[in-house]
Amino acid sequence: MTVGRRLSSLKRRAQSGIRGGWYKRLFWKIFLIIWLVSAAGTGAVLVGLLTVTDKRQSLELLETKARAQAALMLERYQQPERDEHHEHRFHRRLPLWIITEDKQVLIGPEGRIPKGARGIRYPLEETWQGQALTAVVPAPPEGFYIKRLLGFLFSLQAVLVLLVSALAALLLSWMIVRPINQLCRHAKELYYHQNLASRASGRLSERSDEIGELSREFNQMAAYVERTLTAQQRLLQDVSHELRAPLARLQVAAGLAEQRLGEGDRAVARINHECERLDELIGEILSLSRLDQASPRGEPFRVVALCNELAEDLAYFQPERELVLDIVPADLELTLNQSLLQRALGNLLSNAAKYTPAGGCILLSARAEAPDQVRILLRDQGPGVDESILDRLTEPFFRGQSESIEGFGLGLSITRRAIERLSGTLMLRNHPDGGLECEILLPLKVAGLKG
Repeated sequence: MTVGRRLSSLKRRAQSGIRGGWYKRLFWKIFLIIWLVSAAGTGAVLVGLLTVTDKRQSLELLETKARAQAALMLERYQQPERDEHHEHRFHRRLPLWIITEDKQVLIGPEGRIPKGARGIRYPLEETWQGQALTAVVPAPPEGFYIKRLLGFLFSLQAVLVLLVSALAALLLSWMIVRPINQLCRHAKELYYHQNLASRASGRLSERSDEIGELSREFNQMAAYVERTLTAQQRLLQDVSHELRAPLARLQVAAGLAEQRLGEGDRAVARINHECERLDELIGEILSLSRLDQASPRGEPFRVVALCNELAEDLAYFQPERELVLDIVPADLELTLNQSLLQRALGNLLSNAAKYTPAGGCILLSARAEAPDQVRILLRDQGPGVDESILDRLTEPFFRGQSESIEGFGLGLSITRRAIERLSGTLMLRNHPDGGLECEILLPLKVAGLKG
């Protein structure tokens, strides 16, 4: 895959990613993960602590109640006549047994401890006939853990945990994503706006963490791209200018030969034809190398006026083909470099005329689709293009299936570079009804101009 195709693919991926849902954003992924993990972890710790505290308090309360009830039961056992004075001392009695040292039940329900019962033993201060006594009560059930968890989920503590964890997650997500977004803006400046001087700010590149290392690598990459593209442009310009001098001498020699041999000489005519083609190629290369230096800004102009001028040119040079215009609204205006757009549309129109048969028509439409966007469509009535080479049509010097058609393979490349210079995009596809359709998306005005 060439550099041009790779950049076009990356651009489409970036645009599709921007149109994706909010849940696909890295910020929200980090936020949700940190929030849920921190909330779950904090909630689990709090539930554990509350459970341990609740269990300890429950056991302490159980011990206090058991000892008091055991003392009352011993008092009743020793003095049964006083039962009526203590009848209402306990509203809810515990199932409690008092056993002696030899594990005989002294007092308790049914006179014995049920088999398999898991009980808690509390040594008592009282004695019976010289034997130490122990109070036995059933152990509390373990189900109160679930009750505690459910109670926590619907409590004020849970709301506070969620709020605090959400704030912490927002802060951490912002700290991570913010420098990444800054690097993304620098990358867009480098690619979309052709700002080769775009670099990561000093605060980013001076960081000592992985983001700082990524920023420094980005700056090195941007510097390399700037040096490479600048050297390429300088090479194209220098070579083109150097070719002008021998071409001029060759044209003079051809003129002298024509004077000696006559205007009808086939060899001289062939030389003149090749000189014209070479001069046209040099002009195309110079145009391609100068596109990156052209300013995208310009004065407001009406799209219908530009399209009418293109229609007049086609009628003059290709009278057997018709250009059908559809401009909505009729007073649609753009504020950008008109000559760049005219050059791009002129190349597309010239290419469409080559493949549209005589008597056919070419469709050119322009519509304002968004508050700040215009869509331009140009469709011919030719045979279309093989899908396998659609992405390569805008590569310099690529001609594909058009080897029999005159040209150098630079027209669509110049068109793409001109459209990108205007902060727009160019897409090529085969129309379902036949022919090649070129779609251009442009801003109504280039950023930086006063509306």
